[in-house]
Amino acid sequence: MGQELIYALGLETMFMDKRYISRMHIIAGLIGICAWLWSPLSIAEKTSQILIISNASDEPYRETVTGFKGQIAALAKPIITELTLAQIQNAAGNEIERLKPDVIFTLGSESLKWASEKTAQIPIVATMVLKEEAFKGAVNITGVSLSYTLQTQIQWLKKFFPQQSAVAVLYNPAENAGTVKAAKDISQQAGLKLVAIPVETPKELPYALEQLATNIELLFAIPDETVMSVNTAKEVLLASFRNKVPLIGLSDNWVKSGAFYALSWDYSDLGKQSAMMVQKILNGAPVTAVPPEYPRKVTYTVNAKIAEHMNMDISDDLIKNAKKVFY
Repeated sequence: MGQELIYALGLETMFMDKRYISRMHIIAGLIGICAWLWSPLSIAEKTSQILIISNASDEPYRETVTGFKGQIAALAKPIITELTLAQIQNAAGNEIERLKPDVIFTLGSESLKWASEKTAQIPIVATMVLKEEAFKGAVNITGVSLSYTLQTQIQWLKKFFPQQSAVAVLYNPAENAGTVKAAKDISQQAGLKLVAIPVETPKELPYALEQLATNIELLFAIPDETVMSVNTAKEVLLASFRNKVPLIGLSDNWVKSGAFYALSWDYSDLGKQSAMMVQKILNGAPVTAVPPEYPRKVTYTVNAKIAEHMNMDISDDLIKNAKKVFY
């Protein structure tokens, strides 16, 4: 009887040990699952929401968005909602509130302005804005501007015009005094004489353009709402054409209309570059740790017809490597 009791007690103890071990395995498994759920890997793999807002659906915007999507897809698996500015403005409700995106990607100044007015908390990565100043003044905004550094612009000017030295720039001092001062310093280092011609109002533009006939070899355009705008473009281009002073324009459209050349953009690469910035934010970096950038890839367009009119040679290499040549 004593042996049977001892045997029975032994079996009970054994089963209790097994149940105890089983419970411990379950608890350990639950702890492991919780640890995995809260691990950095699982957070990184969380599905992110990205809202894309474009000024329009024209080709440059489409190319930029395509580049963005291709790059971000290789880095993450986000849910992407793509809208034009008109669509999101005409939506019945607040799309930002409804979608609750982790990041907003804007294309164009108007889209950036709209998004920045709607939220001061959600990170915004912007591109296709002409000036890097657009990224200042808000801690939730960064991006890739369309402007190149003055050093880059002067380097390319020297490539196109190695023999010329007298360069004029028209500008409104209220808007661009600092830019022109920096341009003077960089030009001097490059062996160029930069002639700064102030234009405080559009009414002063005709007189300023008359100075192109006085020992000016080149006209260097900088973004300026008073001097280089849709309203003044025709007047500036005609003065350049008549005086045979090549204009370094602001965009492909300026070159198509009569500027000699302009630095341009690889829109697909702008999208890819922006996607890399978005990915840093999705990985946990604060916007303030992702500073604004200039385009990393330089392209340009050339107007060969204008070059012929002005008796200016363009090297075969510059023609061959141009993004587009207008004839």
